[in-house]
Amino acid sequence: MAKTRGRRTTTLDSVAIAAGSALGRLAARIDSLTQQREAITTEIQRYARQAESALKGLAAGKNPFAAPAKKAAPRKRRTMSAAARRKIAAAQKARWARARRKAARKGSTTK
Repeated sequence: MAKTRGRRTTTLDSVAIAAGSALGRLAARIDSLTQQREAITTEIQRYARQAESALKGLAAGKNPFAAPAKKAAPRKRRTMSAAARRKIAAAQKARWARARRKAARKGSTTK
């Protein structure tokens, strides 16, 4: 600490010391804010480049935001009981028999 040579600290000296201290804190805060601004500017520029490349991709017909296509899961096969298959077969045979009878009737009347 500097020697005061028997001099007392005056109000003006106190104010000067307080002002110098405040200016020092202010300068440090300004430096901090400047660094933050530079970091934010860099990040914004990175986002702008990404957006620009995405727009170029859209113009070329590509969708950069689309998720890769997933294959559909194979559907579970349904099973049918033997009795149900027999019923269906019988019903189909009956339909074919009706169709044959109808065709036979048409054919016999025209001859």
